[in-house]
Amino acid sequence: MAKTVEMSNFTFKMDKTTREQYSALCNELGLTMSSATLALIKQAVRNQSMSFSLRDENGFTPEEAAELMRRIHEVRNNEVVHHDLMEA
Repeated sequence: MAKTVEMSNFTFKMDKTTREQYSALCNELGLTMSSATLALIKQAVRNQSMSFSLRDENGFTPEEAAELMRRIHEVRNNEVVHHDLMEA
């Protein structure tokens, strides 16, 4: 006899454009948004990791973005040290 798994609902909000783009992608892959999202969640739980990188709209990881902001702050506040290139 097949084991019955109790299911529960999971609801979240996203902007309309992202939802439409995700829906189109899922349709192209022959999946519903629900089945695609469930597959992503099950894979994350099984692997105990996410199979995508978290990058901002400029392609930076949170650490890279923080380092870039630190360096921008230094330049704006004249806190950088100028080094001449040395020929070997």
